[in-house]
Amino acid sequence: MSTTTAYTVLVVCCLLGMPALAAERTTPFKCEGQFGRNASHAKLAATFGADNAVSNEDAESDSEVTILFPNNAARRLKLEWNDQKSRRGLRHVTITGLSWSVAGVVIGMPLVELERLNGGPFKLNYFEGDYGGAITDWLGGRFNAPLSGGCVLGVFVGIDERHPDAPTQALEKEVTPERSLLSSGAGLRATSPVVSKMIVSFPK
Repeated sequence: MSTTTAYTVLVVCCLLGMPALAAERTTPFKCEGQFGRNASHAKLAATFGADNAVSNEDAESDSEVTILFPNNAARRLKLEWNDQKSRRGLRHVTITGLSWSVAGVVIGMPLVELERLNGGPFKLNYFEGDYGGAITDWLGGRFNAPLSGGCVLGVFVGIDERHPDAPTQALEKEVTPERSLLSSGAGLRATSPVVSKMIVSFPK
């Protein structure tokens, strides 16, 4: 199995952070106000302070992004803009920190709990390549519909390669010809996947 190192490390951190997460309340992320469709870098800097909203060239998206709370890993957000020159018009928000929740979903949440919130199983990519673990189809569940404010939720799940059951022959047998998995598969569940990243997006 070819899972990227970044996802492995991230998932390990999430698992280690779960006790603290349970004891500390998360901040609901809502697609409105400063995080609404018409958000801008200037508004974020005015709201949270210039030191907490910095511009950065992002290699992953090959664009200039705003990093909110750059010195706080639990609260850090990466925001991508439709208008990069003026840094306005929110396109994507990437969440990897433990301090945020989106419609009840948090980093480190077990796959079975995510399935419960969705109201049913979903499809995800096999754990390989840049989009390994990305959910590709909510199969008509709750997260298939836009959230309040008009944004949509994208989720990546990951597993720790050091987990004694990862990978397993049972998991390999569940992979479809399209290199996808069903969240309800017993082989996948045996590897104890957790939410590793969330991406909140505004459709054009």
